[in-house]
Amino acid sequence: MTEVISPATPEQLREAISWALGSKNPLEIIGSGSKKTYGHSVAADHVLDLSKLSGIMFYEPEELVISVRAGTSLAEIHALLSDKNQQFHFEPGNFPGLLADGVTDHAGTIGGLVASNLSGPRRIKVGAARDHLLGFEAISGRAEDFKSGGRVMKNVTGFDLSKLMAGSFGTLGVMHTITMKVMPRDEKTRTVLIACDDIESAGHAMTCAMGSENEVSAAAWIAREQVGMLGVDIATGIGAGIVGLRVEGPAPSVAWRCEALRKLLADIGTSEELHSTNSHAFWRSVADVAPFAGGAGILWRVSAAPASGGAIASKLAAETGGKVMMDWAGAQIWLQLAGRDAMADKVRDIARLHNAQAVLVRAPEDIRNQMSVFHAEDAALARINARIRENFDPAGILNPGRIGHRLTKRGDA
Repeated sequence: MTEVISPATPEQLREAISWALGSKNPLEIIGSGSKKTYGHSVAADHVLDLSKLSGIMFYEPEELVISVRAGTSLAEIHALLSDKNQQFHFEPGNFPGLLADGVTDHAGTIGGLVASNLSGPRRIKVGAARDHLLGFEAISGRAEDFKSGGRVMKNVTGFDLSKLMAGSFGTLGVMHTITMKVMPRDEKTRTVLIACDDIESAGHAMTCAMGSENEVSAAAWIAREQVGMLGVDIATGIGAGIVGLRVEGPAPSVAWRCEALRKLLADIGTSEELHSTNSHAFWRSVADVAPFAGGAGILWRVSAAPASGGAIASKLAAETGGKVMMDWAGAQIWLQLAGRDAMADKVRDIARLHNAQAVLVRAPEDIRNQMSVFHAEDAALARINARIRENFDPAGILNPGRIGHRLTKRGDA
C-alpha cells in the first residue's frame, strides 16, 4: 500500500526527504497529481504530496513579480493575475487536459508547471517557463536546502540553477517556493486566419510571417477536421485548415500589422481576422491543444526547427495515418494516433531525419513502460546528466525512473 507524506512547511519537507534518504525509501513527488501519467511510472512506495505547501508569499503587480509555494494551484494564481490584468507571458496551456478526460481549466500546480517546463503559443517570442523563473528555494536529495535567483532577472556568471530545475521533473530537488516574472496583458490582440489545407504550405506561411517585420507573437496550423474543436465560429466558417497568426500591442499598430500579414500571405489562401474575444478563445484552445484533449488515443509531441515543421508534420501524417497540428510556427508538432500502436520507431526515425526530438506525451502505462518516453540522450549528454543527478540526489530517491533509467554506477550490480 502506498504511503502518502504531506508536508505543510519547508521544514517538514526537509524532514521527509531526510527520512527517505536515511531509510533508502524512494519518493514519488506530486503536487495535485495531474501529470502522473506524463513520463515513466515512478518506482516508489511513498508519495511526497506537496499540495499542503501552498499559498501566495507575495505578489507585487507594479514590480511584475509573484512568489508562491510550489503546491499553489494554477487556478488560484490565474485568478489573482487576471484581477490585475496580468499573466504568465509564456502562456501555459491546460496540459493535464491532454492526459485525462474531465479536467478543469488551469489544472495542476505551479511546481508541476515549472518542473515540467511547460509553455504555450507565445513561447516562440518570449521563451519557455524556465525563462520566466526568477528564483526558487528547494531541498535536494541530500536533504539539504539550496536556492537560486531572487525577485529580479539578472545577468550573472556561474551555474544557472533555475534553468536546470525547470524541466527536471523533480529528479534533482523538491522546490517549495517559486518566484516568477509576470507581464501585463497587451492593449489589443488580433489573429489573422489564412485558409490552408496543405501542411507544407502552412509551414511555409508561418515561416514567412515570423520572418516579416510584423512581430507575430504566435503561429499555429490546425487541420480542417480539427478546426471545429477550437470553439471559434469564425474559424470554423472558413471551411478549411487554417494558419493562425497573432499580433499584439497598441491598437493602431495591431491593425496595420494584420493588414500587412494578409497582403503578405494572400497567395496562400483567403483570410479572416479575429478580434480580442475570439482571438483569446482561439489561442486558449491552441495552448490547450483542444483538438487532441482527453485521454483517448496516443499522443506524440515533436520538437523541431520551425522552418522544417511543415515537412515533418506532412511526413508524420502520411506515414502514420495520424492527425497532426502545428504550434510555435512549426517548432512544436502534435501527432495523435488511434489504437494502441505508438509507432515509436517510425515517429522517431522521421524526427531523427530532421534533427528533431519526439516525446510520447500520452499512452497507456504498459506502452510507456516498454519504451523511452523522452528523446534518447547521446552518450556524452547522458554522462553529464547522470553526474548532475548524482550530485543533487546521490541515492536516487527523488522520482526515480520518471524521465529515464539511472545509469548503473561502477560497483553496482
